[in-house]
Amino acid sequence: MEYKELVIPAPIGASGDDITTWALPEGAIARLERGGVGGKKFSPDGRYLAVATKIGLWWYEVATMSPVALWETERGMISNIAFSPNGKWIAVSNWDKVLTVWDIQRGVGIAQMELSNFRDSFVFSPDNRWLAIGNRDTGNVELREPETGTIASTLIEEAENDGVFRCLTFSSDTQLLASTSRDNTNDDAESIIVWDVESGERVACLTGHTGYIYRLGFSPCGRFLASGGEEDGTVIVWGVEGWEKIKAHTGYGKSDMIPSYSLEGVLRVAAVSYDDDTVTVWNLGNNEKLYTADSEAPVTFSNGSQLVYQYGPDFLEVWTLGNPTPRRTVQTHMSFVDTSESLIFSQDGKTIVAEYRYGSVLLWDVESKQARPAIASESDAKNQHIHVSSQGDLYATSIHKNTVKLWKVGSRESLIAEFTSNEPARLAALTPTNNRLASAHEGGNLIVWDVQSGDKLHEFRHPLQTPTDDSDQVGKLMFRPDGKLLISDAQYGPNVQLWDVERGEEIQEFPSDEFWDIEMFSPCGRYLVGSAGKNIILWNVKRREILTTLPFLWACDFAYSPCSSYLACGGEDPEGILLWDLKRCEIYKRLLLPEGCQDVHSLKFSSCGQYLAFGAAWETGMEKVPICLWEVGTGKHIVTFWGHTTDVQAVAFSPNNEILASASFDGSILLWDLKPYL
Repeated sequence: MEYKELVIPAPIGASGDDITTWALPEGAIARLERGGVGGKKFSPDGRYLAVATKIGLWWYEVATMSPVALWETERGMISNIAFSPNGKWIAVSNWDKVLTVWDIQRGVGIAQMELSNFRDSFVFSPDNRWLAIGNRDTGNVELREPETGTIASTLIEEAENDGVFRCLTFSSDTQLLASTSRDNTNDDAESIIVWDVESGERVACLTGHTGYIYRLGFSPCGRFLASGGEEDGTVIVWGVEGWEKIKAHTGYGKSDMIPSYSLEGVLRVAAVSYDDDTVTVWNLGNNEKLYTADSEAPVTFSNGSQLVYQYGPDFLEVWTLGNPTPRRTVQTHMSFVDTSESLIFSQDGKTIVAEYRYGSVLLWDVESKQARPAIASESDAKNQHIHVSSQGDLYATSIHKNTVKLWKVGSRESLIAEFTSNEPARLAALTPTNNRLASAHEGGNLIVWDVQSGDKLHEFRHPLQTPTDDSDQVGKLMFRPDGKLLISDAQYGPNVQLWDVERGEEIQEFPSDEFWDIEMFSPCGRYLVGSAGKNIILWNVKRREILTTLPFLWACDFAYSPCSSYLACGGEDPEGILLWDLKRCEIYKRLLLPEGCQDVHSLKFSSCGQYLAFGAAWETGMEKVPICLWEVGTGKHIVTFWGHTTDVQAVAFSPNNEILASASFDGSILLWDLKPYL
């Protein structure tokens, strides 16, 4: 097949080669990260790689793995993509269940259609006449005209649908369409339904897989259909003429199998192993191993010759048959930790520290917009956390099995101490004065360590309702600013416990029978606030008694002003953000949210205490999620920024209040220019 040469239009809003400025929303000066990764597809001519992310569609030139464009950022949150075989169109679906067909050369959408589920699968026919869409909810397959979105016919699924992903593939002559279906004879397996495209009739139902089917693919000659199993290391080749099973390739361990025919008809497979977290390409004809690499994420294997996979948390790599050296680009697949401390500026304002889900911490240089691991010598560690001292210095902890390591973070990290116990560690907390470290272990055991000597000072046991349940573990540790008290939080049972670190005992007066969702000490250490369903509880630490209980719906985040004068509470309360005067013990103000916004997800005061920023959670109907800025003294609304496609998980002011940083579940950090407003 001859392919029309693709010319990708320039990215919207680009400023030279600085990709941090591409397609920026109004008010933003840079975007760090490129968004959490979804689907990945090679263009038909193999020259480009399209990557679906939660902020839009990135285009890469495969030869260099350099980004060349960023598309469809108006809504972002892309879930799946597919190229037409002639390279003329690309179909893009998003989390709003909208599928758009784009004219690639012109960079414009030509048709839109509504999906039943944002995970619905779709594929173009080889003659470019049809766009087949697998309905995840009903199991039916719709054949649509790509240029109009009009439904030409519907292939009816007779088996009871189970709502799982449907694989779809056309034969090379477009006469047949194969899709996976629930196997009526085995609830734990799938069968393959083959349809005649013109008549809509079934021509075959193929059974033989003992589990789910991961991928399907016809041979270029049209004589064979290959099906790869999910987690079973099996590929079955079926003969089209009589629909008999020709051969079963087995013995590849616990692997997802992605069979793919080359243009010459050679059958190869990418095996994604659960045993050792690798992806391996095999030639199934002679069982020759062609390539292997570390990868845990879903991969894409095209034409039996091009492979793209996630390498570690921060990179995409592309391997091409005949080229032993993979090409790499920076593209994280992670979002950020859902806490107010997951995004902070360094004391000098030159560095942004970002804490990601799965335990990775990166340091972003504000001027160069480049990132580096907080702990370079353990860049692959999956349980790292950042800590800020009372002097503004940065520290990090890393956890591996039974050992917690404490690091000083700067231009070069330095190992300060190691703490090893008899039980696997889960998380750690550091006092702001850096003299004590607390670690939480499986089974609810808590240990307080002396940082300088490495000695154990105290051991506590946080009672767990179901200690053998991995989800019922201590999920939060936090010291009071003076380091004398420690709070621990578990999923079940007694929800929150407070410990006197000086005396080595539990504080019995603390109302641990309350179901507290989140907790936070005030900077002065006199107050502890917690969310308890439809109420906020403010506890006086010195008197060891409840100071007040405030009606407030489902608080999601708290923020104290630096001088501990005010407490800001955000959540799902219809009256907006509550500002509580801690000294007078009364409501100071209520800040109304933008129209259509009902859920506050993150809050942060500026270092001077004069300003308050909030980031919202995404709600139905939102194209972008708001970030608002208020003046605390007057309650005056200053500005609202619209940029992220989904929940804003953290916001942070630079020390000079010139930049506001926001981190989102979309996998990006936006930097907003505050100079025109403050």
